[in-house]
Amino acid sequence: MIIVVLIGVAALVTVPLMVRSTRRQVAADQRAVGRQPIMGSPAQVWVSRGERALRELGNALGEQPGFAVLAADAEQVVMELRITAGQVAELDHGLARIPVPALEEERRALTAALAESAGGPAGPDLARSHEAVSARLAAAQRQRDTRDALVAKMQATVTELERARDELAELITGTSSALAVDSDAAAQLTGRLDGLREGLVEVRGMTNPEIGPAGQGHP
Repeated sequence: MIIVVLIGVAALVTVPLMVRSTRRQVAADQRAVGRQPIMGSPAQVWVSRGERALRELGNALGEQPGFAVLAADAEQVVMELRITAGQVAELDHGLARIPVPALEEERRALTAALAESAGGPAGPDLARSHEAVSARLAAAQRQRDTRDALVAKMQATVTELERARDELAELITGTSSALAVDSDAAAQLTGRLDGLREGLVEVRGMTNPEIGPAGQGHP
């Protein structure tokens, strides 16, 4: 009996400490978000859907025992979404400064000029200009590919977060057939949320090694 009481007290102390620690980390991570995505852009839309799923998940949890850490984990997922959206916004900002159509037209003109020069004295300078313009276009394409990969990861994360929200609602109302035991279900959902957060951190690290680790929520 005494052991049961001690375990209960330990749980009451440990869960609030974990939640407070997570909230401090979230507050620190807020500073890593940086530039905000444009209203109506894909990144902003996915962040908004993620935030809505987080609110609805929190409402479903209410005072449910055994799930206190779950809401904090979901909050970390949404924090990583915001950081990823900030990186997407930075990429969009950089892309907006590269006049791709004008550069494509310039490269076509340089290609024609190089063919006409046929080894003349202007050839080396024309070749250098052609190389520089081509490099700028290649950089723009890499940034577009990176942005698209980040947005795709955001979409997958949000749809999985919405799935977790719906499964939690089933679990709490006792209608779930997929998640049978409360403790096991909480562990499954927590593991899934950790996977979503880590997936966002991983894709940021793959697309930009300098940005990815700096935005991690948990160590």
